[in-house]
Amino acid sequence: MKFGIRELFFVVLLMGIPVGAYFWVFRPANEHVSKQTAEIETKEAKLVNLQKAMVGIKDLNEEVARLKEAVLFFESKLPPRHEIHNVLKQVTQIAEQHSLETKLFETLRSKPFAAYSEQPIQMKLEGDFAAFYQFLLDVEKMPRITKIKDMQLERDKDEYGQMQAMLTLSIFFDNGGNNQS
Repeated sequence: MKFGIRELFFVVLLMGIPVGAYFWVFRPANEHVSKQTAEIETKEAKLVNLQKAMVGIKDLNEEVARLKEAVLFFESKLPPRHEIHNVLKQVTQIAEQHSLETKLFETLRSKPFAAYSEQPIQMKLEGDFAAFYQFLLDVEKMPRITKIKDMQLERDKDEYGQMQAMLTLSIFFDNGGNNQS
């Protein structure tokens, strides 16, 4: 067999095909596969994070529903503005039931908030301390939201068990007047 330039060229060409295939076919394909693998791993990590967030969203939705129920409950405790006089009447009746003498009953300036208003009432009551304590318990049991913001008690120096109380009672009511309770 004669080995000449033509054969040498053929051998170099045969050896060059795999080298060329490596540089122009296999290496770009491997780089493409590596990029695709990295992209898949990134997307899988995002999917895991999304699944974790979805668990939190389910819990969050339950919490929002629970808070909406609480808001509805408290809104049902707010009388409309036009029924505030009934609540004031109830407070006065409770004081009379416990034989407390009302020395002062003054409605102060109401304080509006976003969806409700606060009507402070300054009261001065005199009578038996046990009856006053029962008055406080009964006011607390009222179906409407009330709050005693300020209270000063003085005992009567002449009679045992008698006292004077100066208190600020706040009654909360619905601003919109659309409450149906």
